[in-house]
Amino acid sequence: MRTRICIKQAAKPLLATALLAVCGHANAALLSFANGGFEGWVGNHNTHNSAVPPGWTTTGGTPDTFNGSTNFARYTWAPSSTGGDFLHGIGLQPSWTESAQQLALDGLVVGDTYEISFEQAISRSDWSETGGFWMITFGTETHNSALMAIPDFGVFEGWTWQTMLFTATSTLQSLTVSAMSDTDGRRADLGIDSFYLGEPGQNPDNPDNPPPDDDPPPPSSVPEPGTLLMLGLGLVGMGASRRRYRRGGD
Repeated sequence: MRTRICIKQAAKPLLATALLAVCGHANAALLSFANGGFEGWVGNHNTHNSAVPPGWTTTGGTPDTFNGSTNFARYTWAPSSTGGDFLHGIGLQPSWTESAQQLALDGLVVGDTYEISFEQAISRSDWSETGGFWMITFGTETHNSALMAIPDFGVFEGWTWQTMLFTATSTLQSLTVSAMSDTDGRRADLGIDSFYLGEPGQNPDNPDNPPPDDDPPPPSSVPEPGTLLMLGLGLVGMGASRRRYRRGGD
């Protein structure tokens, strides 16, 4: 009877750890972020339409929904790796910053680290003057993407992936993406697409993340409770046999 009780007590910490792990994944899965592909808007993509896709809210200026075919005013774009629409923003600091936001994202775990990754691009239009970058704010933390130089007319330099890590300070946080120019008083025209917010290393579209490991994990070097029990019973049996041997010798 004591043996069974000991096994149950030893299993309790393991059970608690497993439950915490499951709860952690459940919280991550409940994260309310949506439409990182910036899809769903229906209208004219070949103009400054001042429209953001469903799930996003304009918080500064008049960002637009473009696609790879947007080419008015000598813009030159191409589809990102995930295709479809993307968000266009103008950075013209300090007087004009185009930005979009997802408000009050729920399901975060305080202290947990979250990956934000996305593709960014830059184009030159009749109004573009300089390079720029995206400023990403999640809760109280802000990171800047890599600086993109302004290309020549008719040249598209491609989409590049950016990966950032943020630590949640609340279970409820807002996310803001802001277009920024590298020179005050000069305009930058930027694109952002394939946006991901979630568990680090789990974005299947991000080439910076390692591919999934299909090999089975190596066997654990930690003995299981049943193995420890058998080992203990064996040692007890050896001790008893040794005592009987000594008594027989006497």
